[in-house]
Amino acid sequence: MKPQFALYFLIIGTIQLGLLLGIFQYQKTHLPLIKSRLWTLSLAVNVLALYTYGIGIFYIEDVSRPPFSFTIANTLFYAASLLQMLFCISLNAPLRKSANQLVALSIIVFLTLFEYLRNNSDFESRTILSATTAFLFYCIQIYELRIHKKTSSSLQINYLIYVSALELFLALSRTVIVSLPDASNNQIHQIQQVPVLLTYVTLLQLVMNTISYIAIGGYWTEKIAIANHQFDLENERIKQLLAEKNKLIYSLSVANRTAATGALAASIAHELNQPLGSSNLNIQLLRRKLESGDVDMHLSHEILEALQNDNSRASTIIQSLRSIFLEEEITYQQVSLKNLIDEVLNIIHPELNSRNIVFKLDLDSQIQIKCIAIQIKQVLLNIFNNAIYSLTSSKRKSKIIQLSATSDSSFIVIDIYDNGDGISNERSKELFELLSGSKKSGMGLGLWLSKHIISHHAGSIENVSTVEGALFRIKLPLPSVSAEIVWSNESDQGQG
Repeated sequence: MKPQFALYFLIIGTIQLGLLLGIFQYQKTHLPLIKSRLWTLSLAVNVLALYTYGIGIFYIEDVSRPPFSFTIANTLFYAASLLQMLFCISLNAPLRKSANQLVALSIIVFLTLFEYLRNNSDFESRTILSATTAFLFYCIQIYELRIHKKTSSSLQINYLIYVSALELFLALSRTVIVSLPDASNNQIHQIQQVPVLLTYVTLLQLVMNTISYIAIGGYWTEKIAIANHQFDLENERIKQLLAEKNKLIYSLSVANRTAATGALAASIAHELNQPLGSSNLNIQLLRRKLESGDVDMHLSHEILEALQNDNSRASTIIQSLRSIFLEEEITYQQVSLKNLIDEVLNIIHPELNSRNIVFKLDLDSQIQIKCIAIQIKQVLLNIFNNAIYSLTSSKRKSKIIQLSATSDSSFIVIDIYDNGDGISNERSKELFELLSGSKKSGMGLGLWLSKHIISHHAGSIENVSTVEGALFRIKLPLPSVSAEIVWSNESDQGQG
């Protein structure tokens, strides 16, 4: 009988140990969601109690005077039930700081009382003590679970209530069985004398206890599943917001390009008018010569060469403008920095001439950058436009914009300086914020968008303090260390 009885406890203990190990791994991966450790601690203590009790049965000689290991085992059962009850309480409100001290004190009191009964009383008295304390814990546990049920629609909480009610009934049954006249008149000394009904009730209570831990594990699994679903919904919402953000930035980028080139429209039109007007005059001259039959081959060659030069001049301006508005594939490419700057200079050259602004360029023609060309051209155009605007309102006679570029082991540094009126300290603090422009026309968009573009190229842009004028410094990674951070999404490619 002893091996069979011990085997029951050891089998249930092994089942609960497997449950504990599985829960422990699951809890480690979902620690932010599984906040309470009381139930896992309760399960661990219960497993220890089952093994201690099961092994102790092999060494028992007299049930009325069991070894000290039975005091340890029953105290562990008590602690496990207490911790499970506290877990249920914690579902409704945080436990007080003094709870730990009260738990420790309660366990010490139970251990002392049970040890006294082990030495001075019988099997029936100890069973009544264990069953009565368990009964009280289950009453409180069911009460707390019913309160929590009002705010939670968890099916697992419902299962836990039902299982706890069965455990309560079985604990009460154990007390009744050992209090019956037949049991109280015949003192139990051997395991064979333990009433069969009491054995079945005890084992059934251990099974219900295992199911209760499974229900608690199911409760957390249910919460994690709900949290994961909410996370997926939030993730999808974030993706939608990012797509909308990129669409908005794309639209702002187009608006900024339009505004930047629009500010130069008069100068560009004037610059285009010159070669077109010159071409018209040369064509009329050539026509008159042909009509009169007075054709000078040398003069004709000069006129044709002038026409070709005028055509190239107009074509260069148009191609540069086209490169700003052309919808390229948004990919990173290795390009010549000088070529990029020349294309932008072709656009602003008419404005520089009309404002009597001298442009100075100092850079190594071999410098290469890995970038989205259209975006870097847009950044340069924004800064050049700001410099032109500043110099236009300046009273200086000599107006200069200077661009220099150097490189080190990691970065290309581009400095753009103008000797205009500069930027105040107060203005510099909000220089790169959206809608912070100080121009009477414009949206305060250019520098904010420029910073956004440079940041997505793994670089930086800043306004460097100078004694006079304004200096913007752009840092971009060298192609060898450049991180390919694509500023785009698929919706950008499908603009209607």
